[in-house]
Amino acid sequence: MTRPGSGLVLARRRFLRLGTLGVGAVGLGVLGFGATACSSGTSGQQAVATELDYIRPTDPEVAAAEAARATSGATAAFALAAGVGAVDLGGRIVNTWTYGGAAVAPELRLSKGDRVRVSVDNGLPQETTLHWHGIRIRNDMDGAAPVTQEPIGADGGRFEYDFVAPDPGTYWYHSHSGLQADRGLFGAMIIEDPNDATGADADAVLVLDDWVDGLGTTPDAVLAALNPQVAGHGHAGHGSGPAEYTDADASVAQQITSAGHGDSVPLGGMTQHIAYPLHLINGRPPNDPAVVEAAAGQRLRLRVVNAAAETPYRFAVAGHELTVVAVDGFDVQPTTADTVILGMAQRVDVLVTVRSGAWPIVAKVEGRDGYASTVLRSHDAVPMSNPDVGCDIPEMNGRLVTESELRPAESVLLEKRDVDRDYRVELIQAGDRYVWGMAGPDAGRLVMKEGERIRITMVNSSPMWHPMHTHGHTFAVPGYGGLRRDTVNVLPGTELAIEFDADNPGEWMFHCHNAYHFEAGMTANLRYIR
Repeated sequence: MTRPGSGLVLARRRFLRLGTLGVGAVGLGVLGFGATACSSGTSGQQAVATELDYIRPTDPEVAAAEAARATSGATAAFALAAGVGAVDLGGRIVNTWTYGGAAVAPELRLSKGDRVRVSVDNGLPQETTLHWHGIRIRNDMDGAAPVTQEPIGADGGRFEYDFVAPDPGTYWYHSHSGLQADRGLFGAMIIEDPNDATGADADAVLVLDDWVDGLGTTPDAVLAALNPQVAGHGHAGHGSGPAEYTDADASVAQQITSAGHGDSVPLGGMTQHIAYPLHLINGRPPNDPAVVEAAAGQRLRLRVVNAAAETPYRFAVAGHELTVVAVDGFDVQPTTADTVILGMAQRVDVLVTVRSGAWPIVAKVEGRDGYASTVLRSHDAVPMSNPDVGCDIPEMNGRLVTESELRPAESVLLEKRDVDRDYRVELIQAGDRYVWGMAGPDAGRLVMKEGERIRITMVNSSPMWHPMHTHGHTFAVPGYGGLRRDTVNVLPGTELAIEFDADNPGEWMFHCHNAYHFEAGMTANLRYIR
């Protein structure tokens, strides 16, 4: 028995894995909900699950977990309207899909423990959902159709998300339907900590993004150029296939997907397949920056969000040293650097002591040409005559601190305990085709019970790095001293383990946050059993 509406996603998964990888390559649980679930945990015991054993998003265990969360007693209410409209990108007028008519959605700011209520009106010609990235959210509000909710209907559908935001930090929200988030359907969500100890005098949010929609092509045409067999079979399900695109869109898509792949030593080789024509910070290109202003001498917290679909960025501020204080919402031991790299969906909070003057802030595409930029300007400085100064600032070649070098603050360390279930999954590409997957006997059998400690070791046998993300849970990375994240970069030819506590019942997605890898198959489910 499957839930209503889930058939399309299952059919698509069968198409990808049976049609292109072969039935032996992937755990059978990925292909259907009725498969036997097997634990390879340290106890050596097996757990057999039937359809009736799974905890569904609407089951009482989900409501009970939500009721147990500590709350502030306050409610933060917002309204978002997804629609089609024109956006000005530094003089380039493009038609795209947005929340609120700008290339990046409104910043939502609230406090730890607040109850969040967000009404979403869908004026798009497709169904949609909204995912709250990195938040330990109640399962039925996770926004991943059809796993956790029915999609919001096209041309007038409405849904209200209602949940407690338990953890402070820098988060973001985005459509989780097809490639909609490679348009303008994303924004930052900041959960303030009443006990913040960073010493920041002020903060500003910087949302990084790669942009292609309306610049001669569309995200759906790009996916078709990468692999026409997977285009139109997006994870949104329920008929939310691609938007229309023309022969001209297809021609440009072919050009930008044939322009070389980039190369990065810190990311282990090839970086990406798409040469994006434009990169933005807070929805603005380098020639029309959204300037950040602060008083000279202030300790400014920059909350940097990589909302790109396919682009890693190397971030730096000219004339300023960075002190990394948090990643993915969790504090780290303060670490100084000149530059840091963010994979897709990752966030990093850095402190800078503002110097008098106007200084470029640059997010350079890691491993190839291209950059986004804006300006940090002290209140006593005059505007830069030419705000687009390029990406050649000395800090880009200075001290790079990678995520493997960061260490968690003691306050966020995951308690040490034995692992109850120990899984291995392989991250693969199907030959040289643009088909990606998660393989091995455990890939379709990632089950757990409340209260257990789970370890998943990812073995990357593909030629590319993958920013791997768990919904509904943050994890520790034992190899990085227990660093807490919800999205971690797994380099080609390496193994990397994550550990987390099964404390948020339901059914959750676990996938690569390269949007095009995800659409082409690199996803599995984490499922709670009774």
